[in-house]
Amino acid sequence: MRYLIDTDHCSYIQRGHPEVVQRLQSLPLDAEVMTSVITQAELLAGIEQAPSARRREELRTLYDQLLTRIADILPVTSEVAEKFAEVITSLIRKGTPIPVNDIWIAAVALAHDLIVVSQDGHFQHVEGLQIEDWTQPSETEIEGN
Repeated sequence: MRYLIDTDHCSYIQRGHPEVVQRLQSLPLDAEVMTSVITQAELLAGIEQAPSARRREELRTLYDQLLTRIADILPVTSEVAEKFAEVITSLIRKGTPIPVNDIWIAAVALAHDLIVVSQDGHFQHVEGLQIEDWTQPSETEIEGN
């Protein structure tokens, strides 16, 4: 299993959200957990926009700790740009626009055949995108109860 962690779930991991951290820790050893340069930029912007130097320092520490759990930060490539063009065109034709950064994140996931880990409902509009929300119980947890 290969995952692309969206900004919201990166923040949950940083803050120690119990369900999200549990899911991350319970992944099989061969699972790959990545994020995108777009998510990296969003996290860094959040750090820069923090109201005080102390808070920026706290967020930077959390960010640095998060990077130790991420296997790779995936860039925007020509293949990703092609997927972006396909996704945005499809969304425009369906009349379901979503934020541009989410289109880029979806394009990265599609280009690399990754499961997007996000609570963001915008991703539901992207055809062919696999999505998991680790704040919710997994299907195996639901079946086991």
